Amino acid sequence: MKSDITLGYWVLCAMLVLLGCLGIVLASQATDTAMQVFGLVLAGFAIFFCFFAIHRSHNATEEQGEH
Repeated sequence: MKSDITLGYWVLCAMLVLLGCLGIVLASQATDTAMQVFGLVLAGFAIFFCFFAIHRSHNATEEQGEH
């Protein structure tokens, strides 16, 4: 069951990487401050979530005893 949860996090992480790239493109092409901030926040959230998924996956592997 934990592997399904971990797999779900990786799939969600892959989708958020695409959204993060979209955020970077939005920020780079922005003509106003609000769109630039939104793009950077979107990219930052994607990076944070991917690191969280890596951390959670590492902890789940450690709990199973599969270093």
